[in-house]
Amino acid sequence: MGKLTVESIGISELLDRLRSNAWLVPAFQRDFVWSEADVTSLALSVIEARPIGMATLWEQPDDSDLTLVPASIPDTQNGQSVDASLSAPEDRPKNFYAVLDGRQRATALAMVFGGLRATDARRRFSGRYFLDVSHDDPSGRVRYVREAQVKASKYDQLAVCIGAGLFPLSPEADKDLMGQWYTYIQAINDPSNYPDQALPEAAELERRNEILKQAFKGITETVLAVYIVPAEYTLGEICEIFETLNTTGTKVSTVDLLHSWLYNDTSSESEPILLRDWIDNLGELEGAVGWASKSNRPEIIAQAVTACYVALDSEKPAPRAVGGKSKPTAVTSIKAGDLLATPAAFWKQAIENERDLANYIGDFQTCVAGGNFPLSDSPYPVTMAMYSALRWYMGHDSRYANQWNVEELNGLFRAFFWRNALATRYDQGFLSQSSTDMRVLKEILFRRAKAGNANTWAAEANDELQSSLDLPVPDAASLKQQLLQAKPAGALGRALTLVVRTQPTQDLVNPNVSIAYPSSKPVELHHLYPLNWCANNKHGKLGEILDPNRAEFDYARSVANLTPLTRESNNTWRAKTPGLALTEKGVTFNSSKSRLESHFISAEAFAALTADEPDPLSFWESRAVEIEKDLRSRCNVQL
Repeated sequence: MGKLTVESIGISELLDRLRSNAWLVPAFQRDFVWSEADVTSLALSVIEARPIGMATLWEQPDDSDLTLVPASIPDTQNGQSVDASLSAPEDRPKNFYAVLDGRQRATALAMVFGGLRATDARRRFSGRYFLDVSHDDPSGRVRYVREAQVKASKYDQLAVCIGAGLFPLSPEADKDLMGQWYTYIQAINDPSNYPDQALPEAAELERRNEILKQAFKGITETVLAVYIVPAEYTLGEICEIFETLNTTGTKVSTVDLLHSWLYNDTSSESEPILLRDWIDNLGELEGAVGWASKSNRPEIIAQAVTACYVALDSEKPAPRAVGGKSKPTAVTSIKAGDLLATPAAFWKQAIENERDLANYIGDFQTCVAGGNFPLSDSPYPVTMAMYSALRWYMGHDSRYANQWNVEELNGLFRAFFWRNALATRYDQGFLSQSSTDMRVLKEILFRRAKAGNANTWAAEANDELQSSLDLPVPDAASLKQQLLQAKPAGALGRALTLVVRTQPTQDLVNPNVSIAYPSSKPVELHHLYPLNWCANNKHGKLGEILDPNRAEFDYARSVANLTPLTRESNNTWRAKTPGLALTEKGVTFNSSKSRLESHFISAEAFAALTADEPDPLSFWESRAVEIEKDLRSRCNVQL
């Protein structure tokens, strides 16, 4: 059997191999699943010349019958789902390889430095990546800009980009990667690329030049390690390698490390800290149900405790030294290193006050959504940590001095939560940003004591959310459109459906059944106009509404068509014509007004739902308006 070899390649060579299909992905590989934050983090590693890991390839014979496809991301063209890639699928060189491990990494590099992006602006990865030389913080020097903003800000024009301190990380169509960067090194010093043809001050220009040169150095010097498995290996042997690469043992998480050192630091005490067990116990307390579990994202609770520590201005124990450092460094965010540096003494305080923590978690849910919901339904669970930290601050820091109350905190935080979630702002990373946001929220709260009255402060707080955090209230028309389109994946989808889940407390079909979380019966979002009914009725005039290839939107899969039901109620509902389950029980809008409105069914929507002639479009549009009004009202600081 042939010898396994190891080599390394640079970024330009990697892009060439992807463009020529010398590197292809086995069809049994998972799709591209990285987040914007993951891609940005890898790009930062490149421009800072840090290690970027390795890829494992399997050499292919000329007559390979393995199904191989180019590295790609999802796209839409002419209403059909397609894959966007750097190459044509049918092209294949004489020597080519299957990427066994490293598909995510290679695709991300193609997106940042090769210009791979979706052509459909509604897709998650339709934007572009830029080097931001105006940014003081090195962690913020790779910036992802959505295509709509690229066009609006004219960032598809190099001179405009340079004037704004931005340099596209992928080359123009007529230039290779290296040629593009040589252009940048000259263009950054050209006055014609700046507003009013005025160069930045000499010191600032020198700083930007240095950042640009260091980034260029990182791109030219960074290499990806490549482990090559020869063609003689069988598919069975390759599958074993593939499984090993993706499930090597049990991943050691930050929480595992925390558990170990907390126990080590407290093992001599009568009750040493057993972190994983405590997280499970916390999850049994009212308020924390569905949020604290050692088997389901336990790092969220660790982040909440560290956020409480970060929020304090004083009266907190010194941090713990980590990473082999002789002296501790300040804990300023909820990154992994900060979690590890949070001292055991503070963990003891948190555990002693576990009932308060559970109450904060529960209060967070009712603050933002008016009811309880599990971690899995939250757009950004880290916001629970932020809210808990601000509540902890009120009870444990002398600087607070009753300068605001819980109602005022709730009004501000609710508005922040919804503006942030609907803008999908944390999709590009939140571990540092959340701490900055928490500091800004504290500053706004401290202004309450100086304001003439609560209403004056609320108006100022609304303005501050937009000016300091760039979080405007979303446009009504755009939000309604999002509610009528097919429900998006990720944080935005969870944001759009959150109040749809939490506002109803009674089942729509059987009002005697509680669907408030946590419910005794499983409750899931179901389609009010069932998908089978929509598929069977997409002909004639209704086809213009129900056929996603003809309609303006895929209404049937929209948030406006979803409501929470028990499994039994959904079975009853979908077995009949939409709305018939209500009319058969003699339900009228006036007799069940409160229950129907909690499901965002207005009188107009109810009439459309129960009409003799199906009128799904009127129902969906009316319901979208009701949900949109609710969401936008939550985006304003109201007391």
